[in-house]
Amino acid sequence: MYEVAQAGLIAASYRDVPPFPVIAPASVEEAVAAMADAEAPVPYAGGTDLCGAVRAGKPIGTLIWLKRLDELGGVRTEGGALSIGALTTHAEGAAAEATAAVPGLAEAWSKLGKMRIRLSGTAGGNLMARHTRYEMSILLTALGGTAHFASAGGEAELTPADIWDRAEPPRSLLTRLSIPLAAGLRLDYDRSLRPLMTQALALWRDSAGRAQGRAVIATEYLRPFAIDLDLSGNDAKGIAAAAYDALPDDFADPASGNAWLRRAGAAVLARQLVRMEAARA
Repeated sequence: MYEVAQAGLIAASYRDVPPFPVIAPASVEEAVAAMADAEAPVPYAGGTDLCGAVRAGKPIGTLIWLKRLDELGGVRTEGGALSIGALTTHAEGAAAEATAAVPGLAEAWSKLGKMRIRLSGTAGGNLMARHTRYEMSILLTALGGTAHFASAGGEAELTPADIWDRAEPPRSLLTRLSIPLAAGLRLDYDRSLRPLMTQALALWRDSAGRAQGRAVIATEYLRPFAIDLDLSGNDAKGIAAAAYDALPDDFADPASGNAWLRRAGAAVLARQLVRMEAARA
């Protein structure tokens, strides 16, 4: 759960890394205390980003070893929400029985990364890395999910957009992700145009039984952008075209160009709408 930022230009070997202290807390409370008191604390979960960052020259003050904290892992339903421990690996999350509470989520989650990454990379680490090519932020945004942090100052609940804006409390620890289980909530995740773009679509019904939808678009270069869909009509192509017409002008991918992005993305969204409607029928 380490953010790679301002990395060095020349990769170093591990022999070049200076010694640093390691704290292995036995509880979340101890981990929160270590984050508050240690010198330049760096939480370690799956380590897939941290190892690369260290080779790129990122210094470590104190390593906070979180792997012993089973309470930060696992997927469960509680209080009308799907709760995902921050240390849950992608493989564990995709295989968890509770993940089936959101149809489509397990399939989407199973596609994240190669096998080595799925076995060690975590849901929390993927989100906190803030890489535009990483995908947990896309899925969580589409599903209306939030991230829960604990710090010496108390607890905080942030949206994925907040995390992109680095709004989490100082020296806080991400403990879990939560997704409200709205009526009929389901997910479709399309990676057919990756690496140029990926797109998540979530559909559900509000308290009055009205159909609601949200599409989240992301590219290799742009942070995820959410569009609330107008589902009052039945024309999938029309709904998709209206959604892409609502994109701001500055949402333009330098690799593919705005015209291609909007044309291709609208076509993908229309297929997703048709596919999800067929699955529901």
